[in-house]
Amino acid sequence: MRVASVWPADSTFIERIRAGDEHAYEELFHRYYRELCRYAARISPSGAAEEIVQEVFLKVWLRRERLREVNTLRSYLYAAVRNHALNQIKRSGYEDRWRRGKVVEQSDAPALASSADEDVRAAELTVAIERALGTLPPRCRQAFLLQRREHMSVAEIAEAMAIAPKTVEVQIGNALKLLRRHLAEWIQRD
Repeated sequence: MRVASVWPADSTFIERIRAGDEHAYEELFHRYYRELCRYAARISPSGAAEEIVQEVFLKVWLRRERLREVNTLRSYLYAAVRNHALNQIKRSGYEDRWRRGKVVEQSDAPALASSADEDVRAAELTVAIERALGTLPPRCRQAFLLQRREHMSVAEIAEAMAIAPKTVEVQIGNALKLLRRHLAEWIQRD
């Protein structure tokens, strides 16, 4: 008969890792590494699953003081792997477009000027968005960023923030309303 290993409660385990307990971190790594690699391989067909998972674990260790906001390690790790894999796919798409753009002939100079104008406008919009995000109430901003930048579902955000899913929806709705107001001039330009 096989005896199941005892896994400490997430809150205790999180506290140990936050305190710099390397043994707890190593346990976490060994517990989830293989299943997270399988998960990453399903998302990212590039064969970089192990690299993705290793980078997630590195970030967990480097940013361990932020783990206080995490209620369930498994959900957190799966969301982090998913987000990292999706960001890597997006980044590789940008690199491909950049490489193709390097082959552009000199005769395309007017198109490049237009592209430069678009790049400046995009940079200005990014600054405006970051400023607008800075005006949001903290919990509202957290819910919004977890959904938009971390690609977490409402249920995952509710679990991570220890609030009801309906509260998450309200917070995100409030964030969108406030952002629309702060970015009205940008919305009207288009």
